[in-house]
Amino acid sequence: MLDTLEDIKEIILKKKVIIAGVLIVLVLGLLFGSIYITILSNEDKKELLNNVGIYFDSYKSISFQDKLNIFKESFLKNIVFFLFIWLLGISMIGFPIILIMIFYKSFLLGFSISSIFAKYKITGLYKIIIYMFPGKILVLALSLILAVYSINISNRLVSSCIKKKSFNFNAYMGKYFLLLLICILMCVIVSLIDAFIIPIFYNIKIG
Repeated sequence: MLDTLEDIKEIILKKKVIIAGVLIVLVLGLLFGSIYITILSNEDKKELLNNVGIYFDSYKSISFQDKLNIFKESFLKNIVFFLFIWLLGISMIGFPIILIMIFYKSFLLGFSISSIFAKYKITGLYKIIIYMFPGKILVLALSLILAVYSINISNRLVSSCIKKKSFNFNAYMGKYFLLLLICILMCVIVSLIDAFIIPIFYNIKIG
């Protein structure tokens, strides 16, 4: 794991353009997601805010089976996202699709935050904090690391094909598989937090 972290640090130092590009896409996704609610029609906005209320109300009487369902849904959603990015890293078309996925991920996050705030105003800040920390932040941070790593490998693969040189997958796949295992482990941890810890904090009365 230490070798993987050192490799990630080396990529960060050498691939500043990739990192900058991914961060820009992330910020744009958050920005557009946050303002998207402002262009919704009154009927759509009313339905959206109603769904936000239903979402949080569902945590008031949550059973153990509900928590298991939340765990499975959270795990599958995150593992599919990570696995797709990971697979794109060893493909010729990885670069643009990974950026689209990062934009979509951050767009949904920005949209969710703005929706919660629109529903609960200032009192919703507590819900936003619980919604974000630590699960969403961990997933987003790991998504960025995986995206940079995957884009780097994908670009090297494309470059090798253009220059008609052989690409040594063995030099990358060991650490790349280890990064995938780290992502899987984090999916389990985040899903456990979402299912068994977050509901407790959602039910704490503030003010």
